[in-house]
Amino acid sequence: MARLALFACVSLVVVGCGGYGDDSPAASATTTQKQAAGEQFGYIRSVSTAGPAATLAFDEAEFLTGDEAQRAAVEDGALPPGEPVSNDYYIRNPDKSTRTLLVATDAGITARRCPLCRNGQPGNVEDFLGSFMRKGQTYADPYRGAESLYWLTIEDGVVVAIDEQYVP
Repeated sequence: MARLALFACVSLVVVGCGGYGDDSPAASATTTQKQAAGEQFGYIRSVSTAGPAATLAFDEAEFLTGDEAQRAAVEDGALPPGEPVSNDYYIRNPDKSTRTLLVATDAGITARRCPLCRNGQPGNVEDFLGSFMRKGQTYADPYRGAESLYWLTIEDGVVVAIDEQYVP
């Protein structure tokens, strides 16, 4: 029932457009992280709990690892040829625009890709959204808000799951 109500609200939401990551021109590449259907990587720039449903401003990016990360970093001019990417990953984000997405009230908050986050344990939507009202969180905090990167699972324009990405 809650998802049906959120789906109805989706038709009323206007997609907004608005960094962290690379500012260089982008060439196309694919992510090497395992990505489920409807899953997108990026930055949650802000959240709003005003109105009938919570929303977030999402800035989609690419999380690249291995040879793809190396190739993209050199293509984008972030590294000279032959210099390795730090920690074997590179985030490509040439377009800093955001889009506004509804968040399901029962969205899953996980840390599958961040074992340091909440000791890998699931979280809850209310506390997760509240973490965006604070700054300076670390891995010692249960939620890192805008200090982290996320994988969103989006179904019918509604965020139904959020997984935090660990980066050294």
